Amino acid sequence: MVKLYFLFFSFLFTGGYIVNAQWYNIVIKGGHVIDPKNNINRVMDIAINDGKIALVAANINAKDAKQVVNAKGLYVTPGLIDIHTHNFSGNHSDQYLMDAPGALSPDGFTFRVGVTTVVDAGSSGWRNFPLFKAQTIDRS
Repeated sequence: MVKLYFLFFSFLFTGGYIVNAQWYNIVIKGGHVIDPKNNINRVMDIAINDGKIALVAANINAKDAKQVVNAKGLYVTPGLIDIHTHNFSGNHSDQYLMDAPGALSPDGFTFRVGVTTVVDAGSSGWRNFPLFKAQTIDRS
């Protein structure tokens, strides 16, 4: 009987101090998720834990997250790949897309529009690739 009282009082006094566990680092709420690989094209929530997608569901409890991001009215999609860019920017005004102002630095336009990967479509050639590597690839 003493053990039962002890167990009851232990539960009574510690139960009030149990904090809700936060299962996810981030929950993105209410965004229009477009994920072709998983055939998703509708408003959903996304839970992220340790840098990886942990759950995609219609309604994830915000209390389960350390941080909540309101994405209502926004599109949420995996990182996009731009397969044709010219990133060998420079100051030679007599050039077109090679070490020239007509090319774009990839960090200047990519992340804000959801592009996480770019493929330069031939701004440099075999003669000037070392310069391209030094001033564009290694600098990023």
